[in-house]
This record gives sequence, structure tokens and C-alpha cells, in this order.
Amino acid sequence: MPTPQLNLIAQSILFLMPSGIQSNFQVRLGVHTDATTVLSKGDFTIANCKDIPDAVDKAMQLITAMNLSIADNFILVLPPFIGKNEAEEAALIDTAWMIKEAADKGGWEFSRHLPAPIF
Repeated sequence: MPTPQLNLIAQSILFLMPSGIQSNFQVRLGVHTDATTVLSKGDFTIANCKDIPDAVDKAMQLITAMNLSIADNFILVLPPFIGKNEAEEAALIDTAWMIKEAADKGGWEFSRHLPAPIF
């Protein structure tokens, strides 16, 4: 029986930047297979991101190197971390705006929550 070819689709970039973390943070590139093959999903951790543009660049390099498709509803996500004080809350809001600007620049979506599972 022939093995089906998997079509992997990049779905999201999850920014793991809790309050106070401004450099050398991680992102997770969320991927899934298309509906015509084996249904599977997962993520790749990308370490040592210097800033938001660096994280997006590294994710795009991985997408290209792995020959992934990009989902029509590709999304950049900053989870709803909670700051310990007003300064941390303000920093999180600033970070969210910077990630939204990166999403707008790429023609993607932005959210504070991961997209719903595809299956």
C-alpha cells in the first residue's frame, strides 16, 4: 500500500513572552495536516528570538525550509498573560500592539487566543 503524501500547513505563531521577557524568548509554529491526508497537528519550538521581527523571520525561514503551506487564516498569537503590576500590564499591551503590527504587515490575523482545533 503506497504511503500518502502529507501536506503540512503552518497555522500560527504563538509568542511565549510573559511580562518582563523582552529578548531570547521562544515562539511555537503551529502546524497541521490537510483534511485529505492523515489528520495530525503539532508545533515546532523556535528558540532564542531576539525580538518580534526576528521571531517572525525565523518562523518564515522554517516554513520555507520545510516547504510548508501557509493557512489562509494564519495567525500570530500572544496569550493573555497577566502582569504583576501596572508597568507589566502596560508592557504586555505594548507587546500585543507590536505583534499585531507584524501580523498586519504580513497580511495575517492577530489574537490573544489560539485558533480552535481543526478536528
